[in-house]
Amino acid sequence: MNNKLFKLISVLVLMALFAAALPTQTAFAAGLNQDQQPPERRGAQVVERRFKLEQRRYDGQGKAFEKSADLLEKAQEIIDRAAENDLDTSAAQAALDSLEKAVEGVQPLYDQAGDLIDAHAGFDADGKAADIEAAAETVEKIHKLLDQVRDDIHDEREALQHALWDLFQAGLKK
Repeated sequence: MNNKLFKLISVLVLMALFAAALPTQTAFAAGLNQDQQPPERRGAQVVERRFKLEQRRYDGQGKAFEKSADLLEKAQEIIDRAAENDLDTSAAQAALDSLEKAVEGVQPLYDQAGDLIDAHAGFDADGKAADIEAAAETVEKIHKLLDQVRDDIHDEREALQHALWDLFQAGLKK
């Protein structure tokens, strides 16, 4: 009985796998007289989407810059409280100072990316690609600048995070 049940279940599982492997719809090739979008317009749409993406990245980094003063102030308060509790705060203070310098250092790069977005070379007023090559070049420049802004701050931000975590751990041990 047990052997028959096992064989029956095995056959049913194999049939289910076979049925799942079969295509459920047929695919048809486009006919000769069906309208297709010209390749140059598709390229323009890609550049326009990338431009909008870079605008969103720029806005997101702008919000982070707006919050940075408050966050740096809170980090300084944490370091001050740890110093009052006789903890070694030299590493955290050095990391905070380094991050403050990095934030000040990338501000011109961020502003330059904003200038490129405002100038929108290769794009019309609605954000549509007027000159695909110029628009693609503009998007690439903005992308590189925003990546540099992110990368230049990354190591200092992580160093501060780790230093504050170490302060927290030292406070728990005390």
